[in-house]
Amino acid sequence: MIFSCEYGRRSEDATMSGRRRSEDATTSKVDTTTSKVDATMSVVRAALGVVLVWFLGFGIGGCITDYEATGVHDEKNILVVEGVITEGETVIALSRSLNLTDASTVFNYINDAIVYVECDDGTQILAERTGTNNGQYTIRTGMLNLDCKYRLRLAIEEDSEDCITVEGQDTPPCPKKTFEYVSDYTYPIATPEIDSIFWSKRGLGEPVLIHVATHDPQSRVLYYRWSYKEEWEIHSDVAARDFFYPYFCWNQAKNPELLLGSSEKTVFGQLTDILVEVSPFSRKLEVLYRITVDQNVISKRAFDYYENIKKNIQQSSSIFAPVPSELRGNISCLTEPGRPVIGYVDVSLTTQKQIFIKRADGAFENSLRGWDCDGIPEDTLLFLYDGIPPSYVPYEWRTNEIDCLVLDYILNQCIDCTLFGTTEKIDDWP
Repeated sequence: MIFSCEYGRRSEDATMSGRRRSEDATTSKVDTTTSKVDATMSVVRAALGVVLVWFLGFGIGGCITDYEATGVHDEKNILVVEGVITEGETVIALSRSLNLTDASTVFNYINDAIVYVECDDGTQILAERTGTNNGQYTIRTGMLNLDCKYRLRLAIEEDSEDCITVEGQDTPPCPKKTFEYVSDYTYPIATPEIDSIFWSKRGLGEPVLIHVATHDPQSRVLYYRWSYKEEWEIHSDVAARDFFYPYFCWNQAKNPELLLGSSEKTVFGQLTDILVEVSPFSRKLEVLYRITVDQNVISKRAFDYYENIKKNIQQSSSIFAPVPSELRGNISCLTEPGRPVIGYVDVSLTTQKQIFIKRADGAFENSLRGWDCDGIPEDTLLFLYDGIPPSYVPYEWRTNEIDCLVLDYILNQCIDCTLFGTTEKIDDWP
């Protein structure tokens, strides 16, 4: 005969409580996860002040040419343009630079601009807003005509430079004026295919290195830009028994850095570079991991431009480096020539390649999570903590050695994969 031993009276309440906690965790964690990439980029960008997050190439390999900056000084609130015009879909990001002494962690995005790509034959393609206030604009460029020159065109309402407001005083707002900006007309640059994406590992406990290999069939000296997106599947440490908790989850992240490489000093234009390092203990590699790499050939001028910004950061011994005054890129203001603007918009065809890494491939190494995933009886938690800690959730009912019905609890992170991802399966995931 099984006695409830007081637990039976709480069984229905505990069951409902577990379900409510699971539902709440699923809803809140999905929202948190889907915004993770944008939040990370926002914080990094703010920390870098006037330096663009896409310009950061700390992981850059390959052959780099020297290019020294002069005339370094600090400027605030100037237009920053990020992106590359390519076939299919072009994404342009607009923002304003921060002062080096500005302690704000809120990046100053521009969300009300008119943005379009235009061809020198008169064709114009208007951008679509992404629907979020992240300063990003999507332009459906389709196939690019290799015999046509393209450029970016912007129209933005800004304060006039001769308008002065004094903080703390009741002064009228500055009148707005529409400023038009354009990048230089450029022919699309053809990009060779990526030869391979592969990974290597030096030994146990060593990071998993993911490489890209490419070459130009004509053995030309080319300058490359890479970006990548990571996607991975997640399983909970423990499968739920008497209560429902998600077991299968997925997550993804886009690389916030602009990675550069040059075949200038390579043999026959062949180039192999390390794109990313992944910890062998990372959840990314535990079940199934995919990395998709985009490759663009960029101009020598664009390469020098991005490299110069990176060097300026490194030579200043601080990430809070002012922008060199000469680094205006290839964007100019039509309304007011000489008005400062930061950015370089190139036109380049994109090639893409991806690989999967399975658990069975040996990249992943088991490691202690740092927490225990054994069930703990409810009365033990009540004795230890004078209540059920919020980090524990109902796990299963069982009978103990004296035939009492016992409710075991378990740490939430052991049983609910939505703490590390979302239950929404990635498109085209196997």
